[in-house]
Amino acid sequence: MVAASSGYKVSIELVKKALDLGRQFGIPVDELLDHNDIRIEPLQGDSAYMAGKELEFILSIGIRQMPDPLPGLTLGMIVQQQLFGFVAFLAQTASTVGACLEKVIEAEPLIGDTGTTRLEYLPGEAHLVWHCRIHDPFVRAHVANFILFTYASFCNSGTRAGQIIREVHMAHPAPKDPALLDIYRNAFNCPVIFNAQDYRVLMPGKALDLPANTADPVLNTVLSEHAKKLLEERGKPSSFTDEVCLNIQKLLYEGNVSRDNVAALLNITSRTLHRKLREEGTSYGDLLSKLRLERSCDLLLETSQSVQAVARDAGFDEAHSFTRWFRQMTGQTPSEYRKNKVSAD
Repeated sequence: MVAASSGYKVSIELVKKALDLGRQFGIPVDELLDHNDIRIEPLQGDSAYMAGKELEFILSIGIRQMPDPLPGLTLGMIVQQQLFGFVAFLAQTASTVGACLEKVIEAEPLIGDTGTTRLEYLPGEAHLVWHCRIHDPFVRAHVANFILFTYASFCNSGTRAGQIIREVHMAHPAPKDPALLDIYRNAFNCPVIFNAQDYRVLMPGKALDLPANTADPVLNTVLSEHAKKLLEERGKPSSFTDEVCLNIQKLLYEGNVSRDNVAALLNITSRTLHRKLREEGTSYGDLLSKLRLERSCDLLLETSQSVQAVARDAGFDEAHSFTRWFRQMTGQTPSEYRKNKVSAD
């Protein structure tokens, strides 16, 4: 568990998707995380997010492992909006290009605040401006390539009008290799200005009124309500159960989870821990089993660790005890679970 700070944050779900993409690109993600002692840990009191500085460190290491000189741009061309899951799906159901972008801005906090987007309206023009909070200029440039290409692609492919983006501004310097400049121009299919004041995508103002290809008013209403509820939930103070879960996760990572240790981190007795959880309709044992199962399943699917290693990371001393427990929870052994999930995918 990481203490909340004034720094930026990012959705853990998004980070996990990004790590999966890294694995698909052949990056030794799990080895790099272990070697650099990096843990995907939630923020204290904000369990849907992790510290942005941790993501920045992960990206700094991972990007340098890629032979591609423009990995952010390449990734954008391959995955486009897939990485943003629910937020992208919500935006695609809006009625016009402008409404789509407004939905992205409205739901953007669900992804985190690594970057923030706004629309600027100028005479005859509309500018989609993206402000990035990443400190490392190297990482910031590659992330910006990905974000701006995703926005440009989203706008250009979202209507029957075709190319509506007329210019893209990058705040980072232009690459020295002329061949890379050609890649930028071919990717965006419009002029790309470097060393600009900020990151922005420029389009005619009237483009915002173009009807969206995938508009679905009914689904948009349903998804908008869901987004509103998610934003409200994430804005609420954490419950006592949430705090206990965060401390269990921390101790699972450290390998010394126990009821007494969780109580000690909360500066209460084990009896008080039991009473307060009972008042919220749960128990320490139920929470531990739930979090152990989530961690076990993640490790089985996202790493090549042996069952014995997964058992240890899930807080079990012996692999056979872990296997018996896992079968009771899922109806499958850990090996069967991993094989069946991989086959299904």
